[in-house]
Amino acid sequence: MDDIRQATITFSGILTREEFDEALATTGWFRRLRWLIVVAAALMAALSLRPSAHGGPINAGLLTLALVYAVLGLLLPPLLAGRMFRADQATGEKHAVVDNAGFVVSRGSEELMRVPWHTMYRSYETDRVYVVTGRVGWKASLLIVPKRLLTTTSETELVAVLRAAPFRRSKSVRTQGR
Repeated sequence: MDDIRQATITFSGILTREEFDEALATTGWFRRLRWLIVVAAALMAALSLRPSAHGGPINAGLLTLALVYAVLGLLLPPLLAGRMFRADQATGEKHAVVDNAGFVVSRGSEELMRVPWHTMYRSYETDRVYVVTGRVGWKASLLIVPKRLLTTTSETELVAVLRAAPFRRSKSVRTQGR
C-alpha cells in the first residue's frame, strides 16, 4: 500500500501471559463465544420448561443439556485462551517485521505468518500491547505487539503506520485512555 509510511519496524521476543490475556480481553473474541453459549443455554432451559407432548412438566434431558452449556460457557473460554497461549509459547521466540507490505512473523529462518495490510480490519492499543486483528485465508488472526519489545523510535513509527493503515482503530471504552 503506497499510502502507508515507508517504515520498517523489526522486533523479537516472547509474549507474557498478562500481555496475551490483555490482548484477548481487548478484542473480545471469547466474550462473544461466552455470550453465544449462555444464550443457547438459556434458550434450551426455556424450551425444557415448556410442557412436553406426554403431559410431563419439564424436559429433563434438555434442562440437563442447558446446564452443560452453562458450565461450558463459564469454563471453555479460559481453557481455550490457555491452550492458545501454550501453543504460542511452544513456538519459542519470534521475530516480526512490519513494513509497507504488512506483518511478517518468523522463527529463525522459518516464516510462520505473512499478513498483508488488506487482510487486517481493526487495531487496538492498551497499556501493554498493540493488537491487530484480521483474516489469513479462512482463519482469524490476532497479531500482538508488546510495547516492551519496541524502542521509542520503533513505537512511534508503528503508531504512525497503524494510523495510516486502511483499517479501523478501536473506539472501545476499554482501550481509551490507556
